Amino acid sequence: MGVKYVLSEPTPPGWWAKNKVIVCSVASLLAGLYLAGGCDHQATPSPAPAPSPTATATRSSKG
Repeated sequence: MGVKYVLSEPTPPGWWAKNKVIVCSVASLLAGLYLAGGCDHQATPSPAPAPSPTATATRSSKG
């Protein structure tokens, strides 16, 4: 014979059960921004390009 009637109300879901989707979504968004470098508020300038090498001829004077 099975249970026919439940005499008490089930406990309501806790804070985690209600908000775990939001917490996981925000944590994933912050982790993605961190890994992508989106939270780096310091803009680092790219280094200036080095001058291109040129060929120079050296002449020695023998006298």
